[in-house]
Amino acid sequence: MNKSTLCGFDRLTGATAALHGLLAVIALAASAHIATSLNAADLLQRGGQIELFHALAIFAALCVGARLPAILFAIGATAFALPLYLHGLAGFTALGFLAPLGGLSLLAGWGLLLCNLLLPSPRTA
Repeated sequence: MNKSTLCGFDRLTGATAALHGLLAVIALAASAHIATSLNAADLLQRGGQIELFHALAIFAALCVGARLPAILFAIGATAFALPLYLHGLAGFTALGFLAPLGGLSLLAGWGLLLCNLLLPSPRTA
């Protein structure tokens, strides 16, 4: 499949996955080079790992036509990683409530992807 055969939704969702990958690598580098404490480095590493794993999960979901899980992965990775990044880089904790919501979104995405892959697809006439 090449880029020209993708619909707008898949291109946008794929671009979101690429952005997650980019931000994850930046966060992981920041954890090693600009973090001011071990706690800050740990927060950046956790956020980077979650975001990087789910960037790949978005691509995998799109490859099997599982669009809703791909969206949930994108939302969940953002909601999970953003508060960790803000806390690690600036000590900002007001968005900490987003992390558990992001985790729930990621869990829902994995559960739906599992169902998508195991349950039979409806036949079209």
